[in-house]
Amino acid sequence: MLWYWLYNLLLTVGFLALLPALPLIYFLGPRYRAGLGQRFAIYPSAIENFLRAARPVWIHAASVGEVRAAAPLVRALKSGRPERKVLLSTFTATGQRIAAETEGVDAAIFLPLDFSWVVRRALGRIRPALLVFIETEIWPNLLRESFRRGVPTLLLSGRLSAAAFARYSRWRPFFRRVLGHFTVFGMQSSEDAARLQGLGADARKIAVVGSLKFAAAQNASAPAALIGARDPARPLVVAGSTHRGEEEILLRALALARRRLPMLSLVLAPRHPERFAEVEKLLRASPFEFQRRSAAAPSGFFSRDVLLLDTLGELAEFFAAGDIAFVGGSLVEVGGHNILEPARREKPVLFGPCMSNFAEIAAQMKQAGGAFEVRGAEDLAERWIALWENPDLRVRSGKLAAECAAARQDAFTRNLTLAERYL
Repeated sequence: MLWYWLYNLLLTVGFLALLPALPLIYFLGPRYRAGLGQRFAIYPSAIENFLRAARPVWIHAASVGEVRAAAPLVRALKSGRPERKVLLSTFTATGQRIAAETEGVDAAIFLPLDFSWVVRRALGRIRPALLVFIETEIWPNLLRESFRRGVPTLLLSGRLSAAAFARYSRWRPFFRRVLGHFTVFGMQSSEDAARLQGLGADARKIAVVGSLKFAAAQNASAPAALIGARDPARPLVVAGSTHRGEEEILLRALALARRRLPMLSLVLAPRHPERFAEVEKLLRASPFEFQRRSAAAPSGFFSRDVLLLDTLGELAEFFAAGDIAFVGGSLVEVGGHNILEPARREKPVLFGPCMSNFAEIAAQMKQAGGAFEVRGAEDLAERWIALWENPDLRVRSGKLAAECAAARQDAFTRNLTLAERYL
């Protein structure tokens, strides 16, 4: 009780300190003020009416990546029982937009703030039959209140990086109590499971089920519009989910590689939409001709040196259209992003040394020859040149990457089986 009292005291003090600045949120743009009422469990009448008799399966997926990972799970849960209602919550505004468009989702909301009085109000409105968290989501008050109400609470596709483990370990006595409120943990790897147990989770509740992201990407090909816009004789690199600091490295690599491959072009897809304007400014200061995807006709997508992919939901198709893939969040201390999306499209995958979020599959794919680790602009340029000038190596690497991805497909079945056990 003392730990929760201290946690709630810190939350309250922080909230009161920020309260005078709350009106400023309305001047910071829609990204910040979107769903403000829902974060305090105040819902529009349409959602209130839906919740009144729904007893939904409540799935929480923090942002875009987690929403996409949860999408096959939602479809599978609905296909077995179409009458079952599914509520999907997110933390970010971008994730909320994707959640609302996800097939099988009956309603999408923002996650309530983790104040005890807010989560009690939310649980009273929602009355979930099951609460599922995707990946690394630990909200102490929401978990405790769900436990008190007898709501089964699952962590699926669970991940606990070494850095997160170090942070949580400072408060191990508290998190041991918090983790005791979970019904079961479905973790991505044995390393994740060991770290969770090290925080105090009951080993009898832990299962290794793999990552839902391994199953999230479908074996889609590039649409005809992309194929028709491509000159197959012109090399195309697709860099997805990039973060601040990586675009500069990629543009330097492009300049270096074009000394040998003057026709090389680049698709640049920043991870966060709020950075589109920032990256456009960077491109304007570069020596390259570029255009934004949203302002370009499909027939001219690849007519410039760089295409800024400033739309959502199309990255997988561009991976399929490209020759070589780079996955961001890996040249800066972010931990990397999903390398299976380009791998399933049979593309050789490049990433930087910061891949703690996908350490196991990154190591396996490198060992198999389907992926390559790069350390900076020079490494990137050399690898692009080597893969383009050796078509056999490029094709073979792509196929090996796809084989590594296919070997993880059963992770979806294990996650789904664990969820259905508690319905």
